[in-house]
Amino acid sequence: MIVRPLPIMGFCLAVAGAAMPPASLIAPRYSLHHVAIAVIVLLEYLQSVMVAFGSAAIRHGVQASPQQFSLAAAGYAAVAVLMILSHRWWVQRLGYRTLLRLSLWVFGAGAVLCALSPNAGGFIAARMVQALGGAAFFTASRVQILHHQGPARLPALLFLPLGIMLGSGLAPILAGALLAAFDWRALFWAMLPLVWLVDRVVRHAVPEHEPVENERPDQAHPWGMLLLVGGVFLLQFVLERARFESWTRAPLLWGAGLLALTLLALHWRHEWHRPTPLVPYRHFTSERYLWGMAVYGFGYLVVSSCSYVLPLFLAEGLGLSLAQCGWLLGLTGLAAMPFAVLHLKLMLRWPHLRRFLLVGTLLLAAFAGLMARQQPAATGWPLWLAVFLLNGVFMPFLLGTAAASTFSQVEERVFSHAYQVKNAMREVANAVGLLLGTGLLQQRSALHAAREPELASGQLVLLAGQDFFWALLLVALAVGLLLQLQRRFV
Repeated sequence: MIVRPLPIMGFCLAVAGAAMPPASLIAPRYSLHHVAIAVIVLLEYLQSVMVAFGSAAIRHGVQASPQQFSLAAAGYAAVAVLMILSHRWWVQRLGYRTLLRLSLWVFGAGAVLCALSPNAGGFIAARMVQALGGAAFFTASRVQILHHQGPARLPALLFLPLGIMLGSGLAPILAGALLAAFDWRALFWAMLPLVWLVDRVVRHAVPEHEPVENERPDQAHPWGMLLLVGGVFLLQFVLERARFESWTRAPLLWGAGLLALTLLALHWRHEWHRPTPLVPYRHFTSERYLWGMAVYGFGYLVVSSCSYVLPLFLAEGLGLSLAQCGWLLGLTGLAAMPFAVLHLKLMLRWPHLRRFLLVGTLLLAAFAGLMARQQPAATGWPLWLAVFLLNGVFMPFLLGTAAASTFSQVEERVFSHAYQVKNAMREVANAVGLLLGTGLLQQRSALHAAREPELASGQLVLLAGQDFFWALLLVALAVGLLLQLQRRFV
C-alpha cells in the first residue's frame, strides 16, 4: 500500500526558517496517514491521563483500596511491557494494519469491561485486557513515520508529539466534564466512539507491510519468554508493593526485586546470543543510544512522579476544585503544541543538544521553585506559569531533544526494536516515578504530622508537596550539570 497525500489539511506547518528546505519540498499536503500517526497515540494518552485524573472516583466506584488500584496500574504496565517487546513479532505475523485494528478492538473491549467492573478484581483484569491492545499504539505510531522518506519525514514526525500533547491536554478537561455530568464509568464509555473513529482511519490509511522489513523474522524462544514474563511481572509487583509496605518487610521486597532483575538479566543474556532474537539488544549499545535512554528515563520519572503529586497538591493542598484542576492541567498541556514546533525549529537552526537539555532542566527547576512557593487558594498567574513550564515547555525541550538524537544512529531495519525497548523502559520508569512520588509524599506528610499533630490533612499535603518540589528543584539542577559535563550526547 502506497501512502498518497490527500488534501485534508490545506495548510503547511511552518516549523523552520532558513535552515530548512523550501516549503515546496516538505510535503505541502498532509494525508490520512499523517492523521493516523496522531490519533493512534492520542487514544492511549487520552485514556491513561483520564484514568489518572479520575482515579479517586474510579477507586470509589469499584470499592478498591489504594493498594488494589495501584495493583491495576502495575498489571497494566506489566502486560504492556510484554506486548511492547513482542510488538514486531506480532507485526511480522499479522501485518501492521491487522495488528492495529485487533489492538483497537481489544482496547475497546477492555474499556467496556472497565466500565462494567463490579469490583476491584474485575477492574484489575479489565485494565490488563486494555493493555493487551493499548500497548501497540505508541510504538506503531512512531514506526509509521518511517513510511515517509526524505523531506516528507519531518512533517510526519511532528504528528507524533501533536497526538501525545492533544491527548494529554484534552484528557483532564474531558475527564472533569464527564465526572461532573455522569460518573466514573463515562471515562471508559467515552472511548468507544473514539476507538471506532480511529479504527476507520487505520483501515483506510495504515499499510499492512512494515516500513522496513527484516529478511529473517523475529523468533520467540520459550525459555527467553519465560524469563521475560517472570522478571517483568515480579518487578512491577515489587514496585507496586513498595509504595505501601512497611520498612519491616523491606528485605523481602529487596530480595524479590533482586530476583526480578536477575531474571531480566538472564533474558537479555539469552537473547543477546541468538541469531534471530525477539529483540536484538546487541544493536543498542552505542553511547548515544544509552545516554538518550538515560535522558528519556529521567524525563519519564519526572512526568510520572509529578502526575501523582501535582493533582493532589492542587486539589488538597491548594484547595482547587476538580474542574479548576482539569482546566489548569488541560490548557497548559495543549499549550505545549506550538512549543514543540518551536523546539524543532530551534534545533534545526542551532543543533546543540546540550544547550537544549540545559534549558529543559532549568525550566524544570523553575517549575519546581514556583510550585514550592504556592499557598492555598492560589489561582493567579504564578500557578499557571509554573504548571505551563512543566507541561508546555519542559517536556518538548527535554523529551523532544532526546527523541531527536537517541535514534539518530540506529539502523532503520532495527528501529522498531529500538523504540520498543524505549517504550518498555517508559513503563518501568513510570512505575518507579510513581513509587518515588508516593513514597516522598507519604514520608514527608508523616514527618510534618509528627511535628505538628494539629495540622489538617490538606495542610499536610501542602507541606509535603512543597518538600517534593524543593527536592525536584535540586535534582533538576544536578541533572542539568551532569548533562553539561558529559561529551557523548551532544
